[in-house]
Amino acid sequence: MAELLTSRNFAADDAEDFENLIRRKLYVDKTSFLEDLMHRAKVLQILRPRGFGKTLFMSMLASFLEMNYLNPEDRSRPERLFKDLAVCKNKAFCDEYMGRFPVIIISLKSVQGEDFPEAMKAMMRVLGPLFKKFAFLADSKKQHPSVAAALRRRTEICCSNSFDLTKQNNMSTAESIAVSSLLFLSDMLHIEYDRRAFIIVDGYDDPLEAAAKNGYYPEMLDVIALMLETALKTNDHLETGFVTGNLHISFQSIYSGFNNYVESDINDRIFADFMGFTEDETAALLKAHGIGNRLPDVLEWYDGYNFAGHSMLCPWSVLKFLSRALDAEHDPAIFQPENYWANSSGNDIIDICMRRPRAKDIQRFQNLLEGKTEEIVLREFTTYPAIISNTDFDTFATLMLHTGYLTVAKDAVPSARNRAVVRIPNNEVLECFSDKADTIFSESNPEWLEKAMTLRDALLGGDTAQAQDIMNAMLRRFISVRDTSHEYYYHMFLSGVLSMTAEENIDVISQIEKGDGYPDIVIDNKRNKEAVILELKKSDGQKFSQLKKWAEDALDQIRTNAYDRDFKDRKYLKICNFGISFFGKECLALKMPDDSAAK
Repeated sequence: MAELLTSRNFAADDAEDFENLIRRKLYVDKTSFLEDLMHRAKVLQILRPRGFGKTLFMSMLASFLEMNYLNPEDRSRPERLFKDLAVCKNKAFCDEYMGRFPVIIISLKSVQGEDFPEAMKAMMRVLGPLFKKFAFLADSKKQHPSVAAALRRRTEICCSNSFDLTKQNNMSTAESIAVSSLLFLSDMLHIEYDRRAFIIVDGYDDPLEAAAKNGYYPEMLDVIALMLETALKTNDHLETGFVTGNLHISFQSIYSGFNNYVESDINDRIFADFMGFTEDETAALLKAHGIGNRLPDVLEWYDGYNFAGHSMLCPWSVLKFLSRALDAEHDPAIFQPENYWANSSGNDIIDICMRRPRAKDIQRFQNLLEGKTEEIVLREFTTYPAIISNTDFDTFATLMLHTGYLTVAKDAVPSARNRAVVRIPNNEVLECFSDKADTIFSESNPEWLEKAMTLRDALLGGDTAQAQDIMNAMLRRFISVRDTSHEYYYHMFLSGVLSMTAEENIDVISQIEKGDGYPDIVIDNKRNKEAVILELKKSDGQKFSQLKKWAEDALDQIRTNAYDRDFKDRKYLKICNFGISFFGKECLALKMPDDSAAK
């Protein structure tokens, strides 16, 4: 009987553990692809966005292939796990592969650090358990004594907390161990069982992304490239290699000289739906847990990824929704979908893209956030630093396409072969952008806060030209999920900016009753008895005459409704009334002359 699924017994790693999903009857059967994948290439690199089951696939593959090292003829474990799955219909394939091979599986996703020694310490923590798993080989008479001693020594170093990698000799030793680790173990396993090993490397590019961000990319690239080269290119003990990642980094960086390598990415038609859930698979999963009626909500939030024409859902998010909806304190009939994808990994990519856009690219970002499409030039990446340093929109959009923040729009035909028409796939990813925008365009961003303070002071000082220049500069950088076609977009923008500047005795208030109406924004400096009243209008055009007309209408509204009466009654020393009109990423500010303010 399947264990009742709830968020309390469904942790982050559970969605990546094949045996756990089999036990809970949550595994969506993708094993029909195994034979074709096995024969696709000597080394197959599989690239999919995060959350789409790359680690789960590696777990499933290892469970299918790996032999019982203490009793190689015993295949009871894989037979039990796979007995009801599609692959077992292919008896000849199962007889040849199921439980027949040594398997070396390693995840590099946690190999990260703020500097190279810290990252290499993380590498040692990954390699330690791997060496421990095969510690029994050191006691085998088939192994040369020096090789057995080397295995013990490697295990000791990798499991030690006192091995100081800030010492150059120790770092050299650690690098040597890491680079040769997969080759070393596959050699021992080949000798022991007279069978070549399957080598499975999950998350090859995670260490490189972290290294690029933290400034030690060349050092980490050397380690990862040599590790993969020795294990997958020049290794006589290799049966087949599988590597997963999020992003394609070109041959020149990682696979230089490889002639046995094939890549499967989101454009691979043959394996388009072997990672991710189809709509039918999702519907069956929800129905099996008694909430089949929630399919439309799940599709709206987690569907929309276009893999070579196949519409796919994010498995991680679907499973998290399922576990949360089935919690005892929730009513699964009304439990609302949430953004789980944002917490499954870091959002460094969105952060980079939204913090560093060129001014001319802001509108293209804005179009995507409003649900529109954008045609991009697809870029080829040579290194991660090239991605981070090159801030043009097409580079970022290509990066986001391959990492799942964007997807190719169906039925949209690009203007050239090296181009694609892209969009944000669903509500979950849109919320990722929204959350990041809320952080970037807030007081937690010192640069943005400094501009806001300067704007507030310019308004309080009655400096129309400076205030207008600052607002235009901020507008050109501002990105929001709200529709720019509505006046509320601009109200939200400016009230959000100015609300960051509120402090003791300086209030920023939106639409509070003043005089005979409700001005859009009021700045009340009680300490100096100064006030600013802002009335905002959306222009129907970008020409100066149109912007001026709407700004003048805003001033007329302030004058007609005597918005400044209260401050005059309180004997304020300075009152600045501004009418501001907006269109697109431009604004025009007009200030009411002091002598024409409402009496």
